[in-house]
Amino acid sequence: MNSERRSIFALPAGRRSKWVVFLIWLAVIFVAFGTNLPGKFSDAEDNESTSFLPGDAESTEVLEKAKALQGGELAPAVIVYRRASGLTAADRRKIAEDAGRLTRKRFPAVVADGATAASGGSEGSSPAPSGGTPAGNLPEGCAGPTTPLPGQPSDYSPFVGPICSPDGKAAIITAYIKGNGDADSLLDPVKFWRDTVSDPGGGLEVKLTGAAGYSADAVEVFTSINGTLLLSAATLVIILLILIYRSPIFFLIPLAAVMFAEILSRSVGYGLSELGVTINGQSSSIMSVLVLGAGTDYALLIVARYREELHNFEDRHEAMAAAMRSAGPAVLASASTVIAALLCLTVAKVNGTSGLGPIGAIGVACAAISMLTLLPALLTIYGRRAFWPFVPHTPQWAGAHEEPESALGRRIVEGSRFGALLPAIAACFLFPFYLLGWIVKTVVFLVTLGKVRIPNLAKDPVDRAIFKPYELRRFRHEHAVDATHGLWARVGNRVASNPMRVLVGSSAVLLVMCAGLAFFSTDLTTNDGYRTEVESVDGQDILAQSFPAGASAPADVIVPRGGEVDAVTSALEKTNGVEAVSPPVAEGDDGVLVQATLRPPPYSTEAFDLIDPIREAANGAVPGTIVGGATAVEADVREAAGWDSKVIPPIVLVVVFLILVALLRAVVAPLLLIGTVIISFLAALGVGYFVFDIVFDFPGSDPSLPLFAFVFLVALGVDYNIFLVARAREETEKYGTEQGILRALAVTGGVITSAGIVLAGTFLVLASLPLVFLTEIGFVVAFGVLLDTFLVRSVVVPALVIKIGPSVWWPSALARRERERVAAGA
Repeated sequence: MNSERRSIFALPAGRRSKWVVFLIWLAVIFVAFGTNLPGKFSDAEDNESTSFLPGDAESTEVLEKAKALQGGELAPAVIVYRRASGLTAADRRKIAEDAGRLTRKRFPAVVADGATAASGGSEGSSPAPSGGTPAGNLPEGCAGPTTPLPGQPSDYSPFVGPICSPDGKAAIITAYIKGNGDADSLLDPVKFWRDTVSDPGGGLEVKLTGAAGYSADAVEVFTSINGTLLLSAATLVIILLILIYRSPIFFLIPLAAVMFAEILSRSVGYGLSELGVTINGQSSSIMSVLVLGAGTDYALLIVARYREELHNFEDRHEAMAAAMRSAGPAVLASASTVIAALLCLTVAKVNGTSGLGPIGAIGVACAAISMLTLLPALLTIYGRRAFWPFVPHTPQWAGAHEEPESALGRRIVEGSRFGALLPAIAACFLFPFYLLGWIVKTVVFLVTLGKVRIPNLAKDPVDRAIFKPYELRRFRHEHAVDATHGLWARVGNRVASNPMRVLVGSSAVLLVMCAGLAFFSTDLTTNDGYRTEVESVDGQDILAQSFPAGASAPADVIVPRGGEVDAVTSALEKTNGVEAVSPPVAEGDDGVLVQATLRPPPYSTEAFDLIDPIREAANGAVPGTIVGGATAVEADVREAAGWDSKVIPPIVLVVVFLILVALLRAVVAPLLLIGTVIISFLAALGVGYFVFDIVFDFPGSDPSLPLFAFVFLVALGVDYNIFLVARAREETEKYGTEQGILRALAVTGGVITSAGIVLAGTFLVLASLPLVFLTEIGFVVAFGVLLDTFLVRSVVVPALVIKIGPSVWWPSALARRERERVAAGA
C-alpha cells in the first residue's frame, strides 16, 4: 500500500507537493509570456504554398533556382479591370489614374521598376501575363507588356501595362512583390491596393489576383483562424462542461489546465520552428484543437475517477492519490498512442503534413502533462467545492448531514424548485469574490512558504449563506458510479443477451456507411478551397473570361545553361494546353528562365494534368530542363499527398498495435481494437464523402484528407478503447471476462461518452472555418469520434469480447486463468 501511495502519478495530490506543482506551472507560464514565446510561434507560421512543398519535388528545385536567377522570390500582383460591354475610354483613363494613386504610397517589398522586372532585368521577375493584344494593335490607353504607365515617377514605376484583352472587355496592370519572409511585407501593399481600386461600381469590375493576391488571401485566412478557433472551441467546451457536471464553477479548473497546456505547447512549438519544423496556419489550428480536445478528454477521465474516489475517502488528498494511481497510467498510455501516431507523420513528403507530426505531438504531450500534474493539483487545492452543487461525499458524511444548518437552507429545502435556483444564480455572481479570496490566501501561503495562514474573507460568508445549504439540498442526488446499474449497464446487458445479433446488425450499419466511399473525389483545389468569397479567386474568374486563364500564374521553365532555349520554346508551344511561351526572363549560372502561359486556370485539375506532359516535352527537347511555378507546386503537393496516404497508415497501425500489446500484455485484444477502429474510420470517411458531395456540394476533397482522418481517428479511437479495455482487464481479474467488460462499460460509459462529445465538438469547430479542407477534416473526425463512442466502443467491442471470451487476453497469463476458471465452472 505504501508503494502505491508513492506512485509518481499521485505526486500532485500531496499536501505540500500540490503547491509545488502549481508554483512550477505559474513560473513556466510567467517565463513563456515574459519572452512572448506564444506570439513568436504565431509569427513563425509560414502560410505560403511553398511551405507545403516536398523537399525533393521538381517544383522545389525550380523555386530555388528561380529565386537565384531573379534575385529573390517575386510574386505578381495582377489587377484586372473588366466591363462586360467593353472597356470605355473613361475606363482606360481610370486605369492610368488608379496606377498613379497606387504609387503614392511606397512599400519596401514592391519592386520599384516593374518594367525592368517584367522584362527580366536586374530586378528580375516573371513577365506581365501574356495573351493580351499584340503591341502593334493596341487600343488607345493600352501599353505594351513592359511599358510603365504614363505619369508615374521615373524612379518608382512598379506597375506595368495595361495589357488589353483581345475582346476589348478587360485590361490588367501588374506589379511585383519580393518575398522576405515577413507576411506584412505582402499583406500591406495588397491591402492598400485593394482598398484603393477594388469594386468601384458602375458596371466596372476590378479585382487584385495573381500569386500575390492568392498568397495574401491565404495568409489573412490562416492568421485569423487561431483566435476564432480557440474562442469558439473554448466556448463550446465551457458549455459542455457545465452541462456534464451541472456546476456553474467547475469548468474553470479543467479550462485553466487546458489553457496552460495551450500556452506551453505554443511556446515549445516555437522552439521546434527554430529547429526547422514547418508550421503553417493549418497545423497550428489542428494543434490547438488537439490540445483543447485531448486535454479535456483526459481531464474528464481523471475527474470521473476522482469523483468516484471522493465517495470512498473523506480526505481529498487520499481520494486524488487513489484516482491518479488508477487513471494516470491510462491517460499516459492513451497520450503515448496519439503522440506515436502523430510522429509517424514526420515521414510524409508534404512539408505541411510532416510538420504537423511533431507540432501535434507536442500539443498532445503538453495536454497530457498538464492533466497529469496541474489538474490534480488544482482539484486537490480547491477541494470538493469545485463540484458544487452536486458535491460527492462519503456515505458517512451524508448520513451525518441530513438537515440544513441555516434558516436560509431550510427555506431552500422547503421552497419551490424555482426558488431553489436562486442560490445557483447568486453563486455565479458571488463566485468571482469567492475566487479572489482564495487567490489572496494562496499568494500569502506561497510567499510565506506556508508559515502564515489567513482566512478567505469571501469564502466563509458565501459558504454559510449559499454553498452549504444548497449542497445539502442536492447531495442526495449525487451517487457513486455503479458497475451494475445505470444506462450503460443496461446497454451492456442487452449486448450480452445476444452478442452475435448485435455484431451482425452493427456490421451492416457500418458497411452501409462505407458505401459512401463511392463518392470519393480529390478535385478540391486552391481555387475552390474557400467557403467564402475571396478576391483573388473572383479576380482569377474575371481574368479567365477575357485572357488565357493561366495568364496570372504562368509555369516557370528553367533551361540548363548552354541549352537551346528556342528548342524548348518550340516544344512547349506544340504541347497541348500551352497558350504562349515568353522570351527569356532571366539568365544566370543556374540556367535560363522562360515562362509558359497555360490555357486552363492555374489552380485546376486540368492544369495539374498538363504538368507531366509539359515536363516530358521540355526535358525531351533539352535534357535537364525543369518545370515549376504555382501549378506545378500544387500538382507536386497532390502527388506527394497520395504517396503519404499509402505509406503512413500501415506505419501508424504497426506503432499503435505494438503500444497496445505492451499495455494490454496480449495480442488478440489489440488486433480486435485495431480492426474496429479501421472499420470505424472507413465508415466515417464514407459518410463524409457522401455529405460533401450530396449535401455540401463541395467540388471534392483534399488529397490529404484520408491520411489526416486516419491518423486522428485511429489514434483517438484507440484512446477510448484503451480506457474501456484497460478497465475491463482490471475487472476481469475479479469477475471474469464477460462480467469484466460489462462492468467496465457500466463505469466508463458515461465519462467516455462525455469525452467523445467534447472531442467531437472541438473538431466540429473546424467545420465553421472558411476553408473547405478544415471543414471536411472537422466533419469526418467529429462524426468518426461519435460513431466510435456510441456504436463501436459501446456496442461492437463489448460484443466481440463476450463472443471471443477469455481468448481475447491471449497469450497473457490472464487468458490461461480465465480458461481455467471457465472450465472449473463448467
